[in-house]
Amino acid sequence: MATERAHWPEPVPDRLQRLWLTLLVIAGALPLLPRLDWRIGAFASALFALRLLALRWHGVQPGRWLLVLLTLAGIANCLHVYGSLSGRQGGAALFLTMLTLKLLELHARRDLQIAAILLGFLVVVQFLFDQSLGLALYLALVLGAMLALLADLNGATGAGRFRPALTTTMRLALQALPLTLVLFLLFPRLSAPLWDLGLDAEQARTGFSDTMEPGAVSELVVNGELAFRVRFEATPPPPEQRYWRGLVLWQTDGRRWTVGEPPRTGPASLALAAAADRLDYEVVLEPTDRRWLFALDLPVAAEGVVLAPDHLLRASRAVESALRYRVRSALDARTPAPSAALRDYALRLPAATITPRMRALVASWRGEGADDQTVVRRALAHFNREAFHYTLLPPPLGPNPVDAFLFETQRGFCEHYASSFATLMRLAGIPSRVVLGYLGSEPNAIGGYHMVWQSDAHAWVEVLLPGRGWVRVDPTAAVDPSRIDNQTASRLLGAGNPVRFELTQDAWLARLARGARQFTDSIDAAWQQWVLDFSAEDQLGLLQRLGLGGLGEYGLAVLMVATFSLTLGAVLLGLARAPRDADPLGARHARFCRRLARIGLAPRPGEGPQDHGRRVIAARPDLAAPVSRFLALYLPARFGPAPDPRAVARLDALLRGFRPRRRC
Repeated sequence: MATERAHWPEPVPDRLQRLWLTLLVIAGALPLLPRLDWRIGAFASALFALRLLALRWHGVQPGRWLLVLLTLAGIANCLHVYGSLSGRQGGAALFLTMLTLKLLELHARRDLQIAAILLGFLVVVQFLFDQSLGLALYLALVLGAMLALLADLNGATGAGRFRPALTTTMRLALQALPLTLVLFLLFPRLSAPLWDLGLDAEQARTGFSDTMEPGAVSELVVNGELAFRVRFEATPPPPEQRYWRGLVLWQTDGRRWTVGEPPRTGPASLALAAAADRLDYEVVLEPTDRRWLFALDLPVAAEGVVLAPDHLLRASRAVESALRYRVRSALDARTPAPSAALRDYALRLPAATITPRMRALVASWRGEGADDQTVVRRALAHFNREAFHYTLLPPPLGPNPVDAFLFETQRGFCEHYASSFATLMRLAGIPSRVVLGYLGSEPNAIGGYHMVWQSDAHAWVEVLLPGRGWVRVDPTAAVDPSRIDNQTASRLLGAGNPVRFELTQDAWLARLARGARQFTDSIDAAWQQWVLDFSAEDQLGLLQRLGLGGLGEYGLAVLMVATFSLTLGAVLLGLARAPRDADPLGARHARFCRRLARIGLAPRPGEGPQDHGRRVIAARPDLAAPVSRFLALYLPARFGPAPDPRAVARLDALLRGFRPRRRC
């Protein structure tokens, strides 16, 4: 006779558990959606809405064949948007699409468990795009709520289960914390992130372009993001000397300035005729997706990066994550005379954009045989004397922007002045070039470093003067301060350099906002330094301070395994020696009796729970409801043939609200 195997039905999750998981997936996906194409976000949002509607009206739940069609549509959407299902963005889009589709088939408890575990992977995916402290804390809350849901799904809680589930999660987190610290400090560090596979190069981040034309720098001026942090080893230079050199633009077509292809002059171009006031400092640059770096004008040495001709810094690859490098700059430096070919290259001008009134203006400066230095001084005086205005909202310029700015609009920001000044200098026979970078910095007294913001973006000019080499000239700073328009977009920016002027807000409000920004940035800087930038060198330094600097790679691995084993053993020993509730139901009944004893209704010797309850109800009819509910849970769980595994948690929930008081 064939023996029929018994198949126990799969536990069915309740509506609250489905809603719990759906809201968690939505919360986990929110930081990722802005980093993906809007079509991916629209598809995921539609699936989220369908899941929420199905929780309210079961008839909306899609059937098997509709799920198949939605799956194919989701895959096709990812392929159409990114052209691939791999890489950082393509893979993240596919994973998010599949997870949202999984929410539409939550039929059994196992489905919820699988979806909750996949949510953990979604949390990890977020760090491929952003590793900030704020995101880490937010995702830690999502992960904790997900672990609480898993605890509830595995029967660790009862009817009023949110608090017990969170208690279980906190207990697990505290047990895992020492193990996490051991692995973080002793696990061999890698020289590059695990996910840096070179599959995604299309995502651009805030940073300079390699060209300059009206509108390019203004987009950064109104950008409130952080550009980089600087920690000086000695006294910082005064604000008027904090010019952060980034790019040198040599070539112009009359409207746009580009890097061009200046003649190569060899390593000798890095030599300096004189250098003084040397200053050492460390820079932590935010991701730019570009290779160029920034340093105080003029860098003379650098560690970990390349010091290129024109005294520019370059990284070995695009900066896709925060980069830390050290620089030495000479604040008072004199460059040697360039080659004749480079000098001629710095004089090139498009003849079609040079107008007669531009030539007449330059000729007036050259009057009476003035030398180059006098021409530069007269040009700066012209910008100060004439009706030039500094504004972030300049009027549009025509096909010849330099001529229109000089003689018609006379309203613009740093790149208008830099482009016009460099053009006029070349027209006067003075080699010139445009430099892009940042001007100024904001000291952070809390963190002990300086912050340079994208709103500090600036453009200035370098002119070649006999006997002095390349000399920095900032025509924007020559504008009469009374003609600075700080009542428009610039009034929303912070202060800190001579190009931006005093805010009109109340002093206390400005101090409060500045203090809050410095405090939050100091926390971000500490997170960057001690967590994200904890490198192999930092690990070696820690071991040396502990007297273990002689350990090699294998020794470090052995130390990690040994320390991890000892820590795990200590945690397990603590759990083993923790007091256990041998009779959880009896403990709840004892607590119930103690609270009744406080009002003079303790159980009598030999009195059973049911008789005791009847006596309490007879003496205190106002307690009939909570006493009856307690006994209705306790008696079947204690004496019934099939006790409810959630009875203990339900009794805890009831006892939390059971606080009887004596009658007056």
